[in-house]
Amino acid sequence: MRSYKVAGASVRARGRRWWGRKIAVSAVALVATSMASGGLVAGAAVSSASPSLTFYFVSHGCPTDPFWPPVWNGAADAGKRLGVRVDILHITSAQCGSTAAEVSLLQTAIAAHPAGIATTVTDATSFSPVLKTAAKDGIPVVVFNSAPTANGQPSSANPFLAYIGQQNYSAGQGLAQEAVKDFGLRSGAKVVVVDHEPTNISLNQRLQGVRAAFKAVGVTPTIVNTSDNISQGASIVGAYFTTHKNLGAVLTLGTTGTDEVVQAMSSSGTKQKIGAMDLDSSTLSYIERGTVAFTVDQQPYLQGYLSIVELFLDATEGAAPVPISTGPVFLTSQNVKALAKYVDHTGF
Repeated sequence: MRSYKVAGASVRARGRRWWGRKIAVSAVALVATSMASGGLVAGAAVSSASPSLTFYFVSHGCPTDPFWPPVWNGAADAGKRLGVRVDILHITSAQCGSTAAEVSLLQTAIAAHPAGIATTVTDATSFSPVLKTAAKDGIPVVVFNSAPTANGQPSSANPFLAYIGQQNYSAGQGLAQEAVKDFGLRSGAKVVVVDHEPTNISLNQRLQGVRAAFKAVGVTPTIVNTSDNISQGASIVGAYFTTHKNLGAVLTLGTTGTDEVVQAMSSSGTKQKIGAMDLDSSTLSYIERGTVAFTVDQQPYLQGYLSIVELFLDATEGAAPVPISTGPVFLTSQNVKALAKYVDHTGF
C-alpha cells in the first residue's frame, strides 16, 4: 500500500529555456520519450503489458471550455501508449463550476477501486473526505492542474502523492509582471482582471499572484467576475468597457475569459491591451493577429499525460509519484507560431 506523506521539494532533472524562462521538469517527465525499451516512444505502438490496470482521470473541466480537451487527450494518449485503461470523468455542461459534481465523480472512481486516480482539487475543504477515503483504501492519487495549496503540497487534510501542473501563484505573478513590462504600466494604472471561475481555487491562487506583483508597482487591479458561459461573460465585460475608459490593461485567467474579453471588445467598439493565461486555438489566433499580446501557458497535455505515467510507474514499478512543474511558459507572437500545428491536440 502506498504511504501517503506530505511531499517534499520537487525532484527535478533538467531545465528547458523558453523565451528566457526556465521550466523545471521532474525526472519522471522524461520517461515518455526516453524509455524506448518500454515502448514509450511517441507515436509508437505499445503492447498491452498491463491490460488489467485501470486508472481514473477526474476533472472539473467544463466541456465548453477549450482548455480541457488537450488535458483529456494527454491522459487518453498515455493510456494507449502504456496499454492500460483510462476512464476519463468530467462534469457536464450544466454542472460547470460545481464542486459537488466533481466530488461525486471522484466518489464513483474510488468505489471502482482502480489502480490509481488522477484528479483536480478546486477547493481546500470539499475534497478532503474523499481524498482521505482514497488514502484509507490504499488507492494512489495524484493531483493535476488545481491543488488545494499555492505550492501544490498535500497535507493531512488533503492527502495525495504528488501534484502535476503549474504553480498558479507564481504564474499569476508572471502574468502581472509581463503586463507591467509589455504595456508600460505605472503606479495608479487602471487594470482589469477577468475571472471566469471565481470559486476555482487555482484561479484564486493566480489572482493572489497577480495582486502581489501589481502591489509592488503601485497598481490595484479591478476584478470582474464572469462565468464559464462565454456569451454571458462577454456581456458583463462589454458593459464594463462602455462605462470605464482609459484602461491600462485587461488580463484574463484562462481561455474562457480571453474569449469573453475579445468578444466584449468587438461588441463595445473598444480597443484594449490584453494579457492572457492558457492557450487554445482561439488564443493562438488572437496572438497571431495582435489582439492578445501574450499568454502564460501551463502545458495542459503534459498534465494529463504525466499524471497517468506517474500512476502507471507506481503500480508497475513501485516508483513513488513526484511533483512535476509544467509551467509557466510565456508565449508571444515571436514564439507561438511553432506550436500552431500542435495546439488543438496538446494545447501547447
